[in-house]
Amino acid sequence: MPHQPLVSIVTPLYNQKRFIEETLHSVLSQSYDALEYIVVNDGSTDGSRAVLDKYSDRITIVDQPNSGQARALNHGWSISKGTYIGYLSSDDILAHNCVEQLVARLEADEGVVCAYPNCNLISPASELLKRGVSRPFDLEELIVAQECHIGPGALWRASTHRLIGGWRPELKLAPDREYWMRLAAHGRFYFETQELAGYRLHPGSISSSTTSEEVSLEYVHVLEEYFKGASIPESLLARKGEAFANAYWLIARNMLREGNIGAATRYLRHAHLADPSSSNLNHIATLIRSSVGKPLRHMAGWIRRAVGA
Repeated sequence: MPHQPLVSIVTPLYNQKRFIEETLHSVLSQSYDALEYIVVNDGSTDGSRAVLDKYSDRITIVDQPNSGQARALNHGWSISKGTYIGYLSSDDILAHNCVEQLVARLEADEGVVCAYPNCNLISPASELLKRGVSRPFDLEELIVAQECHIGPGALWRASTHRLIGGWRPELKLAPDREYWMRLAAHGRFYFETQELAGYRLHPGSISSSTTSEEVSLEYVHVLEEYFKGASIPESLLARKGEAFANAYWLIARNMLREGNIGAATRYLRHAHLADPSSSNLNHIATLIRSSVGKPLRHMAGWIRRAVGA
C-alpha cells in the first residue's frame, strides 16, 4: 500500500498478565507500519503493568483506576490519532497481516464503515480449537435475534466514531452490540473471510457473575432507544414485535437461571404480547435448554472432575 493512513488500536488491560505479552507481540509484529498502539491499564493488580514497561518505547501506556472495559476503551480512543481505530482484548491475537488486509478494504471503498476478519477460537495455550467462527454482519440478526459475530480485529473509521460517540459505559451485557447498531447506520460492514484473528477461550474470559433483572432489562432498553431513531429500515420495523419478544425471552432465560420463576413467567407474558407467534414449542424448548440444560451440564462436568472420573 503506497499510502498508509494511521491506524490506532486500543487494548484495555485488567489482570491478564498470562496473555498480554502474546497480544502485544501480535500487534507490534503487524506487516502494516503506520500503527499507533495504546494500552489502557485499567487498575491491574497482577503484575500486568510490568509487562507493558518492556514495550514502553513502542506503545502508549495509559494508567487509570479500575473503571471497566467501556471506559478504558473510550479513554484510549479519545487520545488516538488514527484515521481508522479498533480494539483488541488483552487475551486475543491478530495474524501478522490482519491490519494491512482490513485497511486495504476500507481505503478501497468509502461506503465501508467497518471491516473485520474471520477468527478462530484458541485455547489458553494458543492451540486451535475451532476455525472460522465469525460470520458476515447482519443488522436484522443483531437487532431481532440479539446475535452478533464480530470477533477480534475489527477496524472502523475514526471520523464516524467521533460522530456517534463511544461505548456506553452504563451497559453491562453488550456495549459492543449497541455500538455496532449505531455504527451500522453510517455504512456497510465488510467481512474478511480469511481467519486473521484468534479469540481466546479461558475461564477468565467468561463472567461467572449472575445477571440481575435490572441488568437484563438492558436488552429491552437498547431496543427502545434504537426504534426511536430515524431512518429505521422497513424490514426491521416489520419485525419490531419479534425483536422485543426475543429480548423478553432472553430476560426470562436469565431469570430462570437465577431461579426466579415468577419474574421469568412475567417476561414470557411480555414476549407473548409483543409477538404471539414467539410462544411456540421451539422457543420453549430452546429456553429450557439454555437456562436449565447448560447449568446441569456444567454441574455434571464439575462432579466428574471432583471424583476423578
